[in-house]
Amino acid sequence: MAATRSEGTLKKWQHSVIRNGIMQYRENLTNYYIKNKAVVEVDLGSAFSLLSPPLGSAAARRRIRCIMDDMILNQEHVEGGQEVEWVSKTPHFTTIAVTYRCQCDCEHCSAYQYHQRVQREKSALTHEELKSLVHQAVDLGTTCLILSGGEPLLYDGIYELIAQVDPHQCVSTLFTNGEYLTPEVVKRLKDAGLFGAFVSLDHPDADRHDAHRHRPGIFARAVEGIKQCQDAGILTGISTYATQEKIDSGELDAMMELGKELGVLEVFVFDLIATGKLEDQPHCMLGSRGVEMIREFRRKYNQEYEYPRIIHQTMFTSIAYPCAAEGCPGGVAQMHIRGNGDVCPCDFTPLSFGNIREHSLAEVWQSIRDSEIYSQPSRGCRLADPRYRQILMAGSLADSRAATR
Repeated sequence: MAATRSEGTLKKWQHSVIRNGIMQYRENLTNYYIKNKAVVEVDLGSAFSLLSPPLGSAAARRRIRCIMDDMILNQEHVEGGQEVEWVSKTPHFTTIAVTYRCQCDCEHCSAYQYHQRVQREKSALTHEELKSLVHQAVDLGTTCLILSGGEPLLYDGIYELIAQVDPHQCVSTLFTNGEYLTPEVVKRLKDAGLFGAFVSLDHPDADRHDAHRHRPGIFARAVEGIKQCQDAGILTGISTYATQEKIDSGELDAMMELGKELGVLEVFVFDLIATGKLEDQPHCMLGSRGVEMIREFRRKYNQEYEYPRIIHQTMFTSIAYPCAAEGCPGGVAQMHIRGNGDVCPCDFTPLSFGNIREHSLAEVWQSIRDSEIYSQPSRGCRLADPRYRQILMAGSLADSRAATR
C-alpha cells in the first residue's frame, strides 16, 4: 500500500477531495449500514458489519486512509469543476480458500473444479504460504480478511491463520457451513481473534437445506453453531444466495425472518453465479428483472430495524469507494486467492491473473488492476454480462489447458 501523504504535501484540491470524500464515505456507511439498524459494541469499537472494521477502530481509520489515497494518488492536477479520476489500488476485501476439503456436496458449489484440480495436481498451499498470504494481503491495505473453502474449519491451521491478523489493521471473518462450530471450536476461534462468522444457509427450511447440501442434519447444527458464536461474542451472519425462484416464492423473505429469529447481525445475499457445478447453466443467473427486485428487497429490509442488515456483493464497491457506482467489486475492492495460489478478482471468476508461487501478491493485484477488463468499474456482475463472460470463460479454458500440459 502506498504511504499516506503527509498533510503538508497535499495541494488545495487534494484537501478538498479528502474532506468531501470522507463526508461521502460516512454518508454511504449511514445509508447502507447504520441507519435504522443496531450497532454492536465490541472491544474494537462499534460493529455494524462482519465485513467492515468497527467504527472508531484503528482498522476503520486505516481503511479511510487507503480510500483517500486511492482518490488522490497519481492525480497531478484537477481543473476547476473537474471530477477526480476514479483510481483504485486497494483490495479492501481479500478472500482466501484455505482448503477445498468439505463434508458437503452442495448442488451449487462454485469450488468444485478447483477442488478436483488441487487434488489431481497435489497443489494445495502450505501453511507457511497461507501465513505469508495473510501478511501480504494486509500489507496491501486489506482491512477485511475472509477465510473460506471448501469448509475452512476442516483446515487444522485455521486458528493460527486468524491469529496472524493484526486487529488494529484488519478484521478476520470466516465463511463456514456451520457444522463444526462446537463450543470448543468456537472458543478457539474467539481466542485466535476471529471477528465474525457467516454461516451458509441455502434455504430457511431444514429439510430442503440438508437435501441441497446432501448432508442430513446440517441445518440444525448450523443454527446451533450460530448460537455458540453469539454466546462467545463472535459476530454472526447468514450467507445465502438469490435466484429468481427464491425471489418470486418469498423464500428470501422467509430467510430474513429466520435471520431475525436467530438474531444475526447481517445477511449476505449472493447472486447465483454460473460457475463451478453450474458452469454450463448461465440461465440460472438473475436477469435485469431479478436484479431490480433484489435491489428493492434490500431497500425494504434495510429500512426495518428489527431485521438484520443485508449486504449484497454489488454493494462492496460503493462502500469502499464513494465516488464509484455500485457494482462488481472484483478487481476494484476485492480479490480472491484459490487453494493452489491462483489469484482472481473474486471467488466466482474462473480467470487467474497469476500465482503467488511465481509472483508477489502485490504484483498479481496490479496485473488485475491493469487489465482491460478490470481497469474500470462495472455496474453489475461481469459474469452476468455475456460480453465479459465470453472473455472470462475463454481465459479460464486457457488456464485449464495450460495446467494439464
